Amino acid sequence: MAIVHSKGENIQQEARKLKRELTLLPLFGLIYFTVCGGAFGIEPLVGLSGPGMALILIVLTPLIFSIPNMLMVREMTSMMPVEGGYYHWVKQAFGPFAGFMAGWMNWVVSWVDVAIYPVLAAYYLGYFIPILRTGTVINGIEIPAWVLSWLVALVLIWIITGLNIRGARLAGMTANGLGVIMIIPLILMSGLGIYQWIKGGTTLSIPLLPEGETITGALSVGLFVVMWNFMGWELPTAAGDEIVNPKRTYPIAMVLVLIAAIATYSLPVTAGLFGGAGEDGKYHLWGQEEPEVGAGIGALMAEYGISEDTLVEWGVDPRASVGWEFPDIAHAIADKMTGVKNSPLASVLGLLVTISAILSMIGLFIGNGLGGTRVPFAMAEDGMMPTFLTKVHPKFGTPYVSILLCGVIYSIFSLQPFAFLVVVDVFLNMMVLFVQFLALWKLRFSKPEVPRKKIPGGYAGLFLATLGPSMVIFLAIYSQLVEEGLNSLWLALAFIALGALLYVPIRNFVKPGIPDVDPFRLEPEDA
Repeated sequence: MAIVHSKGENIQQEARKLKRELTLLPLFGLIYFTVCGGAFGIEPLVGLSGPGMALILIVLTPLIFSIPNMLMVREMTSMMPVEGGYYHWVKQAFGPFAGFMAGWMNWVVSWVDVAIYPVLAAYYLGYFIPILRTGTVINGIEIPAWVLSWLVALVLIWIITGLNIRGARLAGMTANGLGVIMIIPLILMSGLGIYQWIKGGTTLSIPLLPEGETITGALSVGLFVVMWNFMGWELPTAAGDEIVNPKRTYPIAMVLVLIAAIATYSLPVTAGLFGGAGEDGKYHLWGQEEPEVGAGIGALMAEYGISEDTLVEWGVDPRASVGWEFPDIAHAIADKMTGVKNSPLASVLGLLVTISAILSMIGLFIGNGLGGTRVPFAMAEDGMMPTFLTKVHPKFGTPYVSILLCGVIYSIFSLQPFAFLVVVDVFLNMMVLFVQFLALWKLRFSKPEVPRKKIPGGYAGLFLATLGPSMVIFLAIYSQLVEEGLNSLWLALAFIALGALLYVPIRNFVKPGIPDVDPFRLEPEDA
């Protein structure tokens, strides 16, 4: 019995070393770069759903998806403001197996989702270092572009892994610093675009939908795109024991992030559409990709009646694999403003927005990495992962072993051969999010005595808060199955089965002697 007691006590001693240092400002930076992280990634919304529908969805999605999600997170965090967040929510509602699977599935999602951001940063860096896109030859040895990009990604992964070990506050403040520098080019681009719009004296007539698209089709694919740019509110709750006064700080940070996210998306999109990159059908280029490898973007544009000569006139190579992203949109705004193709202003503005994109990807890695590195620690603290993951750095107060393990996993999954696993993201992530809403309902009945900040409006308010996200969640899963086929479902089910298999030996051989974490405990900092 002494050995058993010592095992649980050692884990509790390690957990007490965690530093509660995430105040409002660093927490804002981490949530911002988890949920939003800049305007990059919203471009396909315009190209696929049309400019009018894009603007509607940027306003509508926070109302039907983000705000209900935030209210759910607010209520659950007010009940259980501890390390592990949603892992404990689901466990308390549906038992240890469901909790384990929720933690496991979101951790698996982080392997491929978080690891993609350093790769994307290397891709944008290729604008300045062309060999990252073309490859090179050193001493007669040909080095492919993907190897060079991977090496750059590794450097970023391990610099930020070191940063995370130094402390959550330092990571959050670094994210804030990156955010300030990142947003300046987007503000400049937006300001020039809106100025050009006002200067023109007329409002362009932009269509609601792309040529030949139905409202149903545009709405479904648009919600799928914009949802990914407004989600992740629950992920940083995994660092609950590192947040100062989490019951108060977390909700305030979420509200500030929502305001910032709406502005981050709406202003650059509006400026681009009305400032020079949306007229005469140019919006069709936003976020689009060639229909098949080698076909070129010109093949897709031909379906909208846009000729190769027109593309060349717009400065677009019909053989290019992708259409316009924000660096190209910034270039188009400057061209419109100066009346000169490839003006110095266009080159400088495109360059600045490309730098912004690189910083955005780095920030997204920092923000999303917070939740990904804390979940295995929280599960280990609860006896549902190997106990070595509970080690906390004696100086910095961070779960450094868990962070190092995740760094190794991100390094592996940033390799090109693993890119196809991104298709498992939608199903696993959406299922966990839906279960969190079910847990919200369950705990209203099973734990009515626990103090919480309830969603306003009683059960009618709870129903409405659940309805919108549930519709979006199932639409996302349906859209993913239509787009990727059953392969994405089988891969997701394989990861779920692996988690279920791991649960049995962990429950039988790791858990004994480790008491359950009490997620309802009230620390002095929580009061």
